[in-house]
Amino acid sequence: MQFAFLLAIFFDKMNAPLVLLFLGIISVLISLAYFKAPREEERYFIKDLYLILFAVTGAVSTFFINIELQFGPVIAAGFIGTLASFVPSMNRKSKLLKEVPPAVYCGAFVGMTSASVAPDLKFILFAGFIAGSILILSKNIFNGFGGKLGTIAFSSIAISSIILYTLT
Repeated sequence: MQFAFLLAIFFDKMNAPLVLLFLGIISVLISLAYFKAPREEERYFIKDLYLILFAVTGAVSTFFINIELQFGPVIAAGFIGTLASFVPSMNRKSKLLKEVPPAVYCGAFVGMTSASVAPDLKFILFAGFIAGSILILSKNIFNGFGGKLGTIAFSSIAISSIILYTLT
C-alpha cells in the first residue's frame, strides 16, 4: 500500500526530478526495511478474529463520538485510545488483552474519517473490518516502526472507498 501511495505521487510529479529522486530513495529504504525487519511467526486464528472485532469496535465508537456527539476526531480517537490502553491491566498475563490497544487504536484512526468520506455507519463497519484484516496480515511485519496503524487505517478507508465506488 505504501508503494501504491508513492506511485501515485510519482505520476503526479513526473516533471520534478528532485521529487522523483526523493521517491526513489524512499522506495529503496522501505524495501530494505521490509526485507530486513525481524518477523515473528505465530498463528492463532481465534485471537485474530478478536482483533478484527476490536478494530471494528474502535472504529464505530470513535465515529459515533466524532460524528454523532460532535466532539471532533482528535478528542474521539484520544478518548477511545486512552480507554483501550487500560484493558491490558485487567489481566496482565493475558496475551490477547495486550493486543487490544493497538487494534482498537487502529480502528480509532478509521473512525476519525470525515463524514464527507464515510457517509454512514455501514461504511465505517466495512472499513473497520478491512482494517482489522490488514492488521492481522501485517501483525508480524514492521513491529516497532512508527505509522503502521495510521497506514493500515488509511489503506482500509481507501480500499473501502474503491470497493463501494465500483459497486455503486
